[in-house]
Amino acid sequence: MNYVVYESSITQSNLAPLLHVVTNHDLTGHCENIMKNIAICGFNLESNRFASPCDRQDFEESMYLRGDEITQQARHKHPSIHLGVCGFYKVMDETFGGPDNWIARPSVLISSQPAGAVKEDFFNEFLEELKNDLQRIGQIDGVYICEHGGAIATHTHDPDGEVYSLVRKTVGATVPIVTTLDLHANVSEIMMSNADILIGYRTNPHVDVFERGEEAARLLLEIFDGVKPTKHRIRLPLVAPSVTQLTAPGHPYGDLIRLGQTYVDEAVMNVTILAGFAWADTPKNGMTIIVTTRDDADRAKTVAVELAENAWADRERYRPAMMTLNDATALALEVNKNPHLPAVLFADPADNPGGGGRGNTTTILKSFLDAGVQNCALTVFYDRAAVDAAFESGEGATIKLILNSNETSPLSDELAVEARVEKLSQDEFIGEYGMVAGKTVDTGRTAVVNVKGIQIVIISKRQQCLSVDFLSAFGIDPNNCRVIVVKSRGHFRAGFKHIFEPNQINEIDVPGLTSPNLSTFDWEYLPRPVFPLDDVTWSIDDVE
Repeated sequence: MNYVVYESSITQSNLAPLLHVVTNHDLTGHCENIMKNIAICGFNLESNRFASPCDRQDFEESMYLRGDEITQQARHKHPSIHLGVCGFYKVMDETFGGPDNWIARPSVLISSQPAGAVKEDFFNEFLEELKNDLQRIGQIDGVYICEHGGAIATHTHDPDGEVYSLVRKTVGATVPIVTTLDLHANVSEIMMSNADILIGYRTNPHVDVFERGEEAARLLLEIFDGVKPTKHRIRLPLVAPSVTQLTAPGHPYGDLIRLGQTYVDEAVMNVTILAGFAWADTPKNGMTIIVTTRDDADRAKTVAVELAENAWADRERYRPAMMTLNDATALALEVNKNPHLPAVLFADPADNPGGGGRGNTTTILKSFLDAGVQNCALTVFYDRAAVDAAFESGEGATIKLILNSNETSPLSDELAVEARVEKLSQDEFIGEYGMVAGKTVDTGRTAVVNVKGIQIVIISKRQQCLSVDFLSAFGIDPNNCRVIVVKSRGHFRAGFKHIFEPNQINEIDVPGLTSPNLSTFDWEYLPRPVFPLDDVTWSIDDVE
């Protein structure tokens, strides 16, 4: 198996037309006599090949914004939009001396909760809408693409590449395109060749999304001033399991990203290190290092090689270590019985809606119920039919409830319980912690039910638990819970860190569509051999 290295630079035979209105540009935030037309667009989907396909309804339920809706949300006090767009607008507004001194040309920006492959018909409809809108806008001086980068489609491994290719073809070869990417992006040659700068998140949980949007704006301004970005990419035969991708100190991925940032200087514009998303199961999977310089190809290559070799030398640290279900159940019981022990938080990374999981497997819940675990909260559990049943009965009612009664996923087993309806809600809430701090959150109609001392937050809009807000917004005080179970892989950590120390958090090894045990999946397109699934010998000399 060959792993590719990719090098490119912007080809701009004549920068004068692009820069004709730039008279005085200071990246600290002061611009005079400038008027730029900047297009904003994006397609955001993290695809799990083992999950059910998604279509228009999934995107419209999550985020489907057009034109001025994007601008309004970008400048909203409590936005529901992707925060990278908010950061981009903030820098552009400040740099140009206010929103009236640059021309935001928002086109189409859509997002779905992580799911399976996007269906071809809908995706082509989106592309056609995007193309028509960009053509309608007319003159464009620059483009910001707010992208996830981890999508697949029913007809292609690389829908993100199709988005980039369409934008480039529509706006022309000399218009600069900058893009932000989730650090779980799988980057293709098409994405590399059609974007001038690719900027990945640096934190996991992703608490720097706003800042990366700011960075995209700043680097676009540099291109307006005549800087020529030059990129070098190396992809490694390393597919890091999800629970090994945290970026806090002491974690290998975080250590690598922090090392990468030490290279950023007058020559190096950006260092992006993307762990990728294993469950996309594509030929472009593999940890990807992208170094972008200010027209210095040799420096870009040197830095990329040094980081790639460092990552490979550290590969053994990317083996996951999780707690068994029996041990987790025993610990939950012990914490119940001994008030002197600290409270514990259990993560179900195998059923993470943030990775395409359904958010409703009952493996942990059934084990805890059978063992008699109490003073426990489980958040959030996706089951529209159960929410409907709770609303029909009303608060205070005790009902016979069958969880997953309308679920088709083979891993989402039915579970019959007797539940007391404690709280019903159909309001949005403003997050206070972690990745939802300051954001508007919509879980749809939501019910809290109590089953034998375990409170379950059941939602009708599938998503992962990102913070304590997914308890407190529905009347549960997380400080009073001895045991908490979250349907999330790792993003919850930013929203619970003020209550739980890392040694109070345990990931449970159970089945699911997002299990970190990569050997349990039937991979079809993943490049092989790949670590940690295979024994791999690799050196920089193996790169094309």
